[in-house]
Amino acid sequence: MSKSSVEIENPVIALLRGNKWTPFVAILLFGAIWEVAVRLSGVNALLMPAPSAVLVRLVEMTGPGKGATPDFLLLRHVGMTMLALLVGFFLAALVSSAIGLIMGMNRAIYAWLNPIISMFMVIPNIAFVPVIILWMGLGLKTVIVVVVTGACFPIIYTAAAGVQSVPQRMIWAAQTAGASRWQILTTVLLGATMPYLIAGHKLALGRAWRAVIAGEIFASTAYGVGFMIFDARTFLDSEAMFAGLIIVGLIGVTLERVLFGFIERRTVIKWGVATSKDL
Repeated sequence: MSKSSVEIENPVIALLRGNKWTPFVAILLFGAIWEVAVRLSGVNALLMPAPSAVLVRLVEMTGPGKGATPDFLLLRHVGMTMLALLVGFFLAALVSSAIGLIMGMNRAIYAWLNPIISMFMVIPNIAFVPVIILWMGLGLKTVIVVVVTGACFPIIYTAAAGVQSVPQRMIWAAQTAGASRWQILTTVLLGATMPYLIAGHKLALGRAWRAVIAGEIFASTAYGVGFMIFDARTFLDSEAMFAGLIIVGLIGVTLERVLFGFIERRTVIKWGVATSKDL
């Protein structure tokens, strides 16, 4: 055969269609547009700093401190935020997944819990912060509780909806094959519900990020990205404020792609439950 039957796709076309480099290129392109827009518009740097200035500020905060500023200040802030976020998120994931699965499997429990959860879900998460501070005071424990309250509701609802969406004939087939209740739960219900669970946990992670920043703004006493952003406002340090926002966005995207990408590859994609589609 003179011509290869396999055609190599143009790298530019592959990038436009979406591949592993697309997210990085998209972020770099966004930063370049931001830089050009700030430089050409002549906007006050105090109101809208250029990305290059924000990156310089990030590097400064990552290194040794000056004067009364502690060494590796940015790492201290990020470390405290990640601790509160991950502890609160995983606590919410464990408890809320169990509650949602139980609600989906039992109509009576769903009927009793659904109105209560619906009532609390519409309350903005930031409204819980003063109450939690009143109960627990300031500090890390309060921020973790704020994260739990912010992340739990999407997980509960999607887990319950996932169980309720499983066709009854799948359960009948498993029962006919002699499967026990535990086997039905672990092989039928969890497998079919996993796309819903992953989607719910992704939504919960986004809400957890908003919760941890709100909690740190009001309840943190020393460190945390939310505390850093709010503290920078006091000194009109807009570069540090934007640096905090960028850190939150980058860590959030990284967590979603690495953590949930790993889970999806090992579950729904491996099982053939979910695929990517172009319509």
